[in-house]
Amino acid sequence: MTKRIVAVILLLALIFSVAGCGGNKSTSPAGEKTGQSETSSPQKGGTFILAYPGDPISFNPDAKIDDFGYSIEQSLYNKLVTLDADYKVIPDLAKSWKVSDDGLTYTFELNRGVKWHDGKPFTSADVKWTLEAIIANKGVAYTNLKVIDKVETPDDFTVVVKLKEPSSPFISFLAWYGTFIMPKHIYEGTDWLTNPANEKPIGTGPFKFVEWKKGDHVTLEANKDYFRGSPYLDKIIYRMIPDSNTAVQALLNGEVDMSITRPPLSQLESLKKAGVKVDTFPAPSRYYLMFNLRRDPLKKLEVRQAIAMAINRKEFVEKALHGLGSEGWGFYTPAIDWAFDKTAKAPPFDTKKAEELLDQAGYKKGADGIRLKLTLPYFTAGQDWTDMAQVIKANLAAIGIDVQLQGLEIAAWSQKVGQNHDFDLALLNGFQGPDPDNMRNRFGKDGSIQFMGYNNPEVDKALDEGAKATDLQKRAEAYHKIQQILARDLPIVPLGEVVSLYVYSNKVHGLSIHPEAKGKITIYDFSKVWLSK
Repeated sequence: MTKRIVAVILLLALIFSVAGCGGNKSTSPAGEKTGQSETSSPQKGGTFILAYPGDPISFNPDAKIDDFGYSIEQSLYNKLVTLDADYKVIPDLAKSWKVSDDGLTYTFELNRGVKWHDGKPFTSADVKWTLEAIIANKGVAYTNLKVIDKVETPDDFTVVVKLKEPSSPFISFLAWYGTFIMPKHIYEGTDWLTNPANEKPIGTGPFKFVEWKKGDHVTLEANKDYFRGSPYLDKIIYRMIPDSNTAVQALLNGEVDMSITRPPLSQLESLKKAGVKVDTFPAPSRYYLMFNLRRDPLKKLEVRQAIAMAINRKEFVEKALHGLGSEGWGFYTPAIDWAFDKTAKAPPFDTKKAEELLDQAGYKKGADGIRLKLTLPYFTAGQDWTDMAQVIKANLAAIGIDVQLQGLEIAAWSQKVGQNHDFDLALLNGFQGPDPDNMRNRFGKDGSIQFMGYNNPEVDKALDEGAKATDLQKRAEAYHKIQQILARDLPIVPLGEVVSLYVYSNKVHGLSIHPEAKGKITIYDFSKVWLSK
């Protein structure tokens, strides 16, 4: 894994908990219904301004993990299929598809009349080139797409994808990350990492690229020839405001219409009282504490069990999450209920038992009351993470473990934890859908964000079984088995469930969570957004 990929891979954990991951329930902090838009007729025109957390790496949507790029690219590009706000697969460039009985052949019928932003026609050749380029260049979605055997294009509007073996997660992963269809006529025969279009993108999406002033803003304009109809908005401006407090103030001042930069959880109630819309959703993501299993203190199961028993999750939710979310005990997200094993749980809160386990492991209290010292680097991407780290420190101090906190920017954290493995404990969260095969990234031997040094052949075998099975019950059995193993091995400690946020002005309508758009568009697709006067 390159330094750059490691440096940005954690943004995936952050951005999906910022604003985009809607669930199928919505409540505000006060508990009333949210995610509702006015029923009046949409108004055309206007500029939609967002507070945005940072610059993209580039606008090549498939080369590298780049969440700051991804959220903008949803308006610039399309996929064959995509995910709606409830993580259901919906049509995009493909208007329909069918799967052969043996699960090896996927046939996609494409929409007609689609044009690239430079006026060139979109065809099946673009799909074939993109899928093959992702595999050849080992793009972001390579792991999910390497099951492809070949791609055939019998005509300009039909794509036939043949797999090497059945893969139940295939269609969901095709709809997820790093699978935007790219223009063959722009990229073919070039290095896709250095192509000029990476800074001046050409897509098929509802908005066209206008300019990118790094560190300041990205501007898009409406694509009048969009195959689903011209957007209501004239322009979108993504203003780079990484500081959460500054973003909140800009929203209160009316300088931005929506904040993708995650506001401090402690300020949500005051925002709501000021007339800002605050929609909260349970997300298929959770916060968890990772152990570095390469290091002696944490190689011992008794030490990991003791740490797990010392975590006061009620306090974690109240102090770190400000009452939003819920306690996390299981080893997969309950948001994908068919795959969640509610019987596989972390050890219960029991400080007395925790201290007994540490004694048994040979870590008795010294004269200063300290048994051992552990480091916990955390990323300073918002007050939430600092609060979480402080709660963990206080909980472990109660059983004689001195935790030394190290606040780092994301890039430095990623190098320290993800590349150098220079940590004892670390905090993480992240999207765990759209299919439970995503567990492979976190717990598989070669998982892209498996930073613990965990290696259990039983887990890898069950992951393969779950991916190849076509019967949902058999798939569930495989993922339940994995969760039981994780509850036994404790490479991590689940802490709490993530709450996603949409924070926006009351003049904003047509977001992917609103009734008029729900189920029709993906997150960060603003083609149906309109602004009331």
